[in-house]
Amino acid sequence: MSYQLCKDVMRNDARRKSFNELANKIFRLSFEKWYQDGYWKETNMPYTIFDDHKAVANVSANRMELIWHEQRRNYIQLGTVMTDVSYRNQGLSRLLMDEIMKDWENNCDGIFLFANKSVLDYYPRFGFEKEKQYQYSVMISKTTGSRKKMNMESLQDREMLEKYYIKSNPFSKLKVINNFSLLMFYCSSFMKDSVYYIPQYDAVVIAEQEGNVLRCFEVYCDAGKNLNDIVGSAALEGTNEVIFGFTPKDSINYEVKPVEGSDSTLFVLKSKENIYEGQKLIFPELFHT
Repeated sequence: MSYQLCKDVMRNDARRKSFNELANKIFRLSFEKWYQDGYWKETNMPYTIFDDHKAVANVSANRMELIWHEQRRNYIQLGTVMTDVSYRNQGLSRLLMDEIMKDWENNCDGIFLFANKSVLDYYPRFGFEKEKQYQYSVMISKTTGSRKKMNMESLQDREMLEKYYIKSNPFSKLKVINNFSLLMFYCSSFMKDSVYYIPQYDAVVIAEQEGNVLRCFEVYCDAGKNLNDIVGSAALEGTNEVIFGFTPKDSINYEVKPVEGSDSTLFVLKSKENIYEGQKLIFPELFHT
């Protein structure tokens, strides 16, 4: 076996194809459309091991610019952790983690990742500790106002979404900025039918209706508006609750619960800054990698 470490699969057609084949095999996921649409940017950096021309293991380092307490923080989020079944138990993931730590541990404010239940004992070996997240919800009814579904196949609507993303989410305590490319990973695929414009409040809402519950992931608009008014307009008749995929700044009368039983447990590198310590936060769900 002739192993090679590649840090730039995006720019090599053959290697990117093999990377996508591995992602499809492990997660039933492909990054090709994201790349072809022009949204795979340098902020997403796969560290990939190849056996000759075959991608066999990967851990991606994703540069994340956050706004926390009105200050900009530079974080690394690890994701797309995968190893071909035939190449497991050879220490390939450890090699990749060590390489990423060498490159980034001293070049960012913090490093974090989300792990599934099968690997909860793995990441503490690299100095990561489990951190709790909290989800916010509020009882609400449909209010006056309407929502207009945006077409993510339309260049005009995608450009409109980007314009509103740049305004940012004025209601979020912890915001991801300068990462429209990652938002489009979701909004051009899994969430493409969940992007709405609310004319009455000149706001864009990304949300999914689940029975009488509205799951609101992001709200983009100018500051000075009321969050409950906007989500009330985005909700359908019969809605009685909104669950948020971000941490609302003003959570008076909101219910706050620890996130339990999730298949995506948060781990934070102990040697770096931990903004979750002593806080009740949830990392914006549309910016998981």
